[in-house]
Amino acid sequence: MDIIELKGVSLEFSGEKGGVSSLVLQDIDLRIEENDIVAVLGPSGCGKSTLVRLMAGLIAPTRGEVFFRGKPVRGVCSGVAMVFQNFALFPWMTVEGNVKAPLEQFVLGEQESAERVAKALAMVGLSGYEKVYPRELSGGMKQRVGIARALAVNPEVLCMDEPFSALDVLTAESLRDELGRMCADSSNPLRTMISVTHNIEEAVYLAKRILVLAAHPGRIALDLQNTLPYPRDPHSEEFREIVEKIHDILTHHELPESGVPEGQPEALPKATIGEVLGLLSLCEETPKDIFYLADDLGKEFDEMLEAVKAAELLGFVETPHDHVVLNALGRQFQTAQVGERKALLRERITGLVLFRKLRETVGKSGKMGVSELKDFLSHCLPDRNALEVAHTLISWGRYAGLLEWDSTKQELRFPS
Repeated sequence: MDIIELKGVSLEFSGEKGGVSSLVLQDIDLRIEENDIVAVLGPSGCGKSTLVRLMAGLIAPTRGEVFFRGKPVRGVCSGVAMVFQNFALFPWMTVEGNVKAPLEQFVLGEQESAERVAKALAMVGLSGYEKVYPRELSGGMKQRVGIARALAVNPEVLCMDEPFSALDVLTAESLRDELGRMCADSSNPLRTMISVTHNIEEAVYLAKRILVLAAHPGRIALDLQNTLPYPRDPHSEEFREIVEKIHDILTHHELPESGVPEGQPEALPKATIGEVLGLLSLCEETPKDIFYLADDLGKEFDEMLEAVKAAELLGFVETPHDHVVLNALGRQFQTAQVGERKALLRERITGLVLFRKLRETVGKSGKMGVSELKDFLSHCLPDRNALEVAHTLISWGRYAGLLEWDSTKQELRFPS
């Protein structure tokens, strides 16, 4: 039986002061059944977090409809609880107060409220911390409070946005197992769990179903049933096969063989020069798998994809068959001294259509305010986050000595 359904859902964010709008999600048709454990994967900016917020009723779609048990969702959905990546705790409340806060919407006696709080805290390993304030907790402990707060309302659906990213490995594994057992327990109200993650192994370990989103705009690229029996062994051959299948699909969608059409501004990847340098330090003339490069650098897979796309756009690597190969220019850059590296980078950046258009727009004044820069980038790249592109552009330009950024005046300047 479907517990959540999205029909033709699209979400568009309007630009500031009538600027260019950004299409975040497009034509999402999705059914989530009772007892589903769903993981949502995809590159940064594909709308993963937005998707689960739509399910929880925290935001409304621009087009289409969201349903909970067959009824249209209007406002916050009482059957869905949300765990946020950034904790979202009330700093003036104790741990106990934070977990108890959402229970005020229900008609509960003091004893039942106290029992729910105690049960939820025990479930996440925080018994004994009831009177502690958030400022006294580590990031991982704050996340556990957020999970306990969501569990205390006895939701039918638990939506989680990167819930384990701030936890140590053992705590994260323990919580994943506990949440899985709760979903399987017929006496527990929790029927379904939907978790946004960047971690492919986490998705395969936890989920019965894995959704992979593509970006710009966000849309479902893959809906994969994970039939591995519980408990799952991350070292088994079957487990690794699924991990590598998803890795290959993500790579294929994010590293298309065709380049940018001639004359069209390039959508700069979300990667600093430091991240590009880190990638190039590991690349060789023989192909290297992106998945293993991410492991070597301690990066999440989608972060590594952004660095690879940046290095490819700058002309230092090639990506045949979803692998990374250092080309002749990349080898030259890899062995060069700092001065020569900057010269090579200047040459590559000034050849970008986006940079040339920016220089033309700035003109003789040689400077541009942050609001003008955002407007320029929104016009050139309407499907991208202007501030993220600006961050990349400034990182690359400053390293190459092509531009300066005045943080006090919030102004971009080209040296004369």
